[in-house]
Amino acid sequence: MHKLNDDIAHDKHAIAKSFGDAASTYNVAAELQQRIGDKLLCLLNRHFSGDVFNGSSPARVLDIGCGTGYILNHLAEQTTVAYGLDIAEGMLGFAKRVSGHSHIHYVCADAEAIPLADNSLDIVVSNFAIQWCPNKTALFNEISRVLSPGGLCVFSMPGADTLCELKSSWNVADPDHSHVNQFCSVEKIANDIECSALTAVSLETEIEMTRYTKLQELTQELKAIGAHNVTDGRARQLTGKGTLKRLVSAYETYRQEDGLLPATWNVIFGVLVSSKT
Repeated sequence: MHKLNDDIAHDKHAIAKSFGDAASTYNVAAELQQRIGDKLLCLLNRHFSGDVFNGSSPARVLDIGCGTGYILNHLAEQTTVAYGLDIAEGMLGFAKRVSGHSHIHYVCADAEAIPLADNSLDIVVSNFAIQWCPNKTALFNEISRVLSPGGLCVFSMPGADTLCELKSSWNVADPDHSHVNQFCSVEKIANDIECSALTAVSLETEIEMTRYTKLQELTQELKAIGAHNVTDGRARQLTGKGTLKRLVSAYETYRQEDGLLPATWNVIFGVLVSSKT
């Protein structure tokens, strides 16, 4: 069986292409990501003690992995300095076209090398994006660098048990390859934060469920949001009909009494603060 360790190997070029290609279909298929994004904005409201929402001295914000701009546009409504960073040019192009805010600055860059000045931000937000960064300690150190002292970072990301039904079914159908993106455990993320210049205020997990009438709906949704398999251990050839038949048969064992197939999303929510002086 193909096994990956906690330092998940993702192909960054494949990630950029995957999400760039998915830009036009993302918003329709990303209901879960938007629902989690709403929770993330509530988390920010709860923990940020500044005056980002009163309009008198708005905070400087960055959305890492801004995608089509769902969270970024919400933040931009209440601030005059907003940056949207994404590794996929296609996503940024789409976000620019649909945004009604002229003061948003779009940056195509790797989150592990943020092209912004030290202490230039008050808030960093990231919704379902930092899982694609292989060196998360470097990422958290970059976030600390661009945050002003006392600045806040709130993020969400899928955890290790995400899509466990799909992983298990693929292990039955084709145990020699990695067919589902592998994500870090909350313990690994906590350790990465401890090794960085940020301090965790809160680190929690929640279970979200999505449901489908057939497996193809799930796999098409993952493709539509650009989240299909980009691990280095993925199979490079087309999957045979026999393997797909075994996959469908294995996933059918999860069908529930309501007739639907479940998919589990183990979501990690983090609130971090820059403790530098």
